Amino acid sequence: MNDNQKITVAGDLIRIHLVITRAIEVSLEQTCLFTKKGEIVENLAEGFINYLRSLLSLFHSHHLVEDEQIFPYFQEHKLEAPYQMMNDQHQDLLPLLDNLENSINDWAKDVNNHQLISNLQKSLQQVQTLWIPHFQLEEEYLNEENIGSLISDEEQVKLAHQFGEYAAKHIKQDYLVIPFILFNLPAEERALMAEVFPAVVIEELVPHRWKDKWQSMSPFLLL
Repeated sequence: MNDNQKITVAGDLIRIHLVITRAIEVSLEQTCLFTKKGEIVENLAEGFINYLRSLLSLFHSHHLVEDEQIFPYFQEHKLEAPYQMMNDQHQDLLPLLDNLENSINDWAKDVNNHQLISNLQKSLQQVQTLWIPHFQLEEEYLNEENIGSLISDEEQVKLAHQFGEYAAKHIKQDYLVIPFILFNLPAEERALMAEVFPAVVIEELVPHRWKDKWQSMSPFLLL
């Protein structure tokens, strides 16, 4: 990690947004490829299913920590932002994420079914359509300047860990989702994101004990 870089709440929010944004884009690219090829090899399907389910899990844990921790904290500390609108956007995304989950589960049962691939692609597109203006709105208000004028660097580090720990408690299949988060980021951003997780996760679990479980996602990650 560059000595000039530091952990901040806004930085961590942006990194999670980058992960979700890239994962949606990669997933849409893959559904297009599968449609053109007409079939998908079984081991690639397994990794893609893990990738999609990791995206869903991250979506839900990220929005939960925003609704229950991040938004209330900054509301209490009088940081001006359209919190009700951002919460409403979370609610608007929920049925689309449910549809995406159903599309993933249906496609997982018959990965060479063209109609199911098309349904999956449509579900991803619907999520992307709402996701882009949502994260842009959050970043317009919960940015480095606004947060930095409100709390100290030391408090930001403390909060980043607090928010990260809360989100991690609500992640399903952490052995998939944590590598999914880290390896959907370029190396420099990955190093900063890794600071939020316990050392044992970064040094032991991800590269060793969990590797057999997440490596099926490798074709879709930045390795």
